[in-house]
Amino acid sequence: MTRIVLIRHAEAEGNLYRRVHGQFDANITMLGRRQVAALAERFRDVKIDGLWSSDLTRTQSTASAVLKYHPELTMHLAEGLREVDVGVWEDTPWGEIARTYPEQYRNFNQDPERWSVPGGEDFNALVERMGRTLLDLAGQYPDGTVAAVSHAYAIRALASRLMGVKFAGIAFGDNTAVTTIIAEDGKLTLEQYADGSHLGELSTFAHQGLANDHKGKKADGWFAPMALPEEGALYTRAYSETWLASHGNLNGFTPALYLGSAAQRVRQDPACLVKIYYGEDLAGLLELDPERGRDDNAGWISLLWVDQSMRGRRFGAQLIGQAVSYFRKKNRGRLRLHVSRTNAAAIGFYEAMGFEKIGTAEGVGGQLYLMQMDITRRVWRLP
Repeated sequence: MTRIVLIRHAEAEGNLYRRVHGQFDANITMLGRRQVAALAERFRDVKIDGLWSSDLTRTQSTASAVLKYHPELTMHLAEGLREVDVGVWEDTPWGEIARTYPEQYRNFNQDPERWSVPGGEDFNALVERMGRTLLDLAGQYPDGTVAAVSHAYAIRALASRLMGVKFAGIAFGDNTAVTTIIAEDGKLTLEQYADGSHLGELSTFAHQGLANDHKGKKADGWFAPMALPEEGALYTRAYSETWLASHGNLNGFTPALYLGSAAQRVRQDPACLVKIYYGEDLAGLLELDPERGRDDNAGWISLLWVDQSMRGRRFGAQLIGQAVSYFRKKNRGRLRLHVSRTNAAAIGFYEAMGFEKIGTAEGVGGQLYLMQMDITRRVWRLP
């Protein structure tokens, strides 16, 4: 008999940015790092004979939890532990999927055996892949315990099959939740599903629950390009509100100057200036400058604005996610922005996203911090 401790990865960019990340490779978040530390304490005194992970960055980062108190182990990689391949959906905002693929969005969440999109992995093939991989691992550790780090959908799919219930009959496990499976005589038996008792206030579900709308739905947005000069009044309003929140006044704010620069960038690349919507309601704006910081391998956020009525629902995180996606496609390794040194709320938000202060500058409206976030894909190791 082999005991398989099957672990979901820590909170990753797709969870925070509300983007579809199946086999798309992404980093874990700042909260994810704290979850990994909590997971390490859970396994401090647990006997582990082998450690495996899917070969994606977020799972390898999570597996470092086991290594903290079991440094004698070697982390092995297995493609068979990967998340479901979602084909053409990869790195698309969930709000966009719900809007453009309503039937398949419902199937994916409620009836995955009917789910089908170009390039997507068949549900039964996913279950068979996961089962076969775990049996292969168990064969290497007879009468032992093996820890395996995988992904939410893949774990839920296998667990539903082992429990003999429909996929919709059980919920997703939280980030770093632990599922225990017994392998014996070529068969898998579910012993425990998705235990997240080590998380406490670090639960991703609890954090995301704070961002739900009044009906408890995830506030998932979708993006559309902004037209200039047609929507110049909206752009000016968003910029002036952001300036006022940063500086306490509009001294130095020159609407025509900023509007003209934005219009020029939009003519070159409409994706530089986008609106985020929740349903049919405008939630915010994002303006990017693809030239600024280019020589330093950095991308630049010129404007990030969330409408007052939409704040507290993580649209700011989704705007950051859009910026990360945009600049990764341009092979930039860093994301930068300026923020007023007096804007404590904005500084706290950006630090929670993973930005760090790396310098100061004198702006027309006052002193600024230069903040930067590393967006290279990199396996993080628990210290």
